[in-house]
Amino acid sequence: MSVTRDELMAALTPIEHPEIAVSLMDLGMIFDAAVQGDTANIAMALPMMGIPDAVRNALVESIRKPVEDLGLKLNVQFFEMTPEVRDRFFELSRANWKGTI
Repeated sequence: MSVTRDELMAALTPIEHPEIAVSLMDLGMIFDAAVQGDTANIAMALPMMGIPDAVRNALVESIRKPVEDLGLKLNVQFFEMTPEVRDRFFELSRANWKGTI
């Protein structure tokens, strides 16, 4: 049985940022997701491309298990947020920072 995009999005929706008590979806970080065969292709927006590797890796790891629980391999492509999305990201991060990394 193949996994639909809706099922993938449902699995990703509740995942919170490792340092911010807000979901990756609400932060504008999961821009898009698609299922191609046995692979989940996730387009992840970053506030800036130069974020530390520890944060980037933590973001990938936060979505790995839900994706693998669906029986899919994970492929993440990163790109930079638009200024509007970045402004919202920083507004939410200031209000909900938990800083665990």
